[in-house]
Amino acid sequence: MKRTVLKAVVLLLIILLFSAAEAYCASSKTYYLQGNKYFIKKKYDRAIEKYETAIKINPKIADYHYKLAETYRLKESGDEAIAYYRKAIEINPRYYAAYAGLGEVFFKKGEGEEAVRYYNKAIEACPTESKDQFFLGRIADIKGDTDGAIREYERAIKIRQDYFDAISNLAVCYAKKGDFEKAFLYYVKARKIRPYDERVVVGLGIAYTNLKKFSKARDILLIGLKINLFNRDTRFYLGKAYYGTGNLDQAIRQTEKALEIDPGNPETHFTLGLYYDKKGWSDMAIAEYRETQLLDPDYIMKRVKGIEENAKEQQIE
Repeated sequence: MKRTVLKAVVLLLIILLFSAAEAYCASSKTYYLQGNKYFIKKKYDRAIEKYETAIKINPKIADYHYKLAETYRLKESGDEAIAYYRKAIEINPRYYAAYAGLGEVFFKKGEGEEAVRYYNKAIEACPTESKDQFFLGRIADIKGDTDGAIREYERAIKIRQDYFDAISNLAVCYAKKGDFEKAFLYYVKARKIRPYDERVVVGLGIAYTNLKKFSKARDILLIGLKINLFNRDTRFYLGKAYYGTGNLDQAIRQTEKALEIDPGNPETHFTLGLYYDKKGWSDMAIAEYRETQLLDPDYIMKRVKGIEENAKEQQIE
């Protein structure tokens, strides 16, 4: 009889302990879920209160720390976000999203080396996430490492073939290198995803211009003009495209419009001077050359040298 009573008491204690543990977990999760609701509504201060309460009840759940870190990141409270991302990783060393979050915070803080370190850790934890490769490309791009940026953007595209930002940034990188054939290919790919993205449309027009496909450049830049009338590059390269098709009057008109948008650009003044010269308006051309000289004393010599080098290359070909 005594043994039966003892067993019953032990069983009751076990049930009570499990019930207490379940209630303990349930209450922390309740606060966490409440925090998520406030997070979705962008009521970040209330979300923080709920996540902090969940952590006080049960500090061993990595998701709670991660979500609190995300909330602080969106509030642009970088130091607090870093602390909670690291806590999530301390609980779960394979927590991919926390590494990626740390990479993003350090990227925004301008601490490139730390950002690279955490993005690489994120890639180790989850090699199939293209966003981390993209941001490694951004960091290389900012540092002036165009080849490194191209390498990372291409890795991002291998993971996700329709990654618009990686594709359009690749086009820009190849244009920086003067490889307008490859720039053209990536601009075309980007345009299939977003046909009226201004940067892509204008970039494609510039690529066509540099490839001396002037009619196509004109047509695409006229679309760019419908997107934004006040883009200096659209007007300037549209002028070049018109000049390439033999329409000197429109070349002058568009370049004058480019100058209205950005009157301090020596390239625009010099090019307009060339067009005025072609038109036979010598006094107006001289005025533009003088303005170029005032804005950049070395520009004309650099431009003449570039023209001479291009002429030599064409003779060799």
